[in-house]
Amino acid sequence: MPSPSKFTLLLVVVPACLVLGATTRIAPDQPVVNFRLPDFTPEGNRTWLVRGSEARYISPEQVDIKELNLSIFSGLPDGKVETLILSPSAQVRPGELQVRGHDTIRVINDRFEATGSEWSYLHGEKRISIGKKVHVVLHTELKAILK
Repeated sequence: MPSPSKFTLLLVVVPACLVLGATTRIAPDQPVVNFRLPDFTPEGNRTWLVRGSEARYISPEQVDIKELNLSIFSGLPDGKVETLILSPSAQVRPGELQVRGHDTIRVINDRFEATGSEWSYLHGEKRISIGKKVHVVLHTELKAILK
């Protein structure tokens, strides 16, 4: 039998939990603040991390993000970030590992930086497509490109 003090605590805590459980609601129309959505390889290595200041659940197939910060990792145990994608807003399709947006995008990695708008990223292919106002700065030497 629990001690009298533990028993008294149970008498207070259990009804309080029942009341909270009865009145707590999950509101799908409310944003999630400081959203994070990681993905991993079967070995447990990180492949991407979607972050945003705010996320709204639209459907099982879509989450809308404000202030997207997408880190794309090597997928190896070293955990190296290969590419960083930044955008004021984006739509994430978690089941397809796809992100897209109409707003501006900034893509940063060791080989280039790119900006533009009307973009998409397919994580399975590690392919970024930018449709409008594209500007690319290469950080690599281009030998004999005009020959």
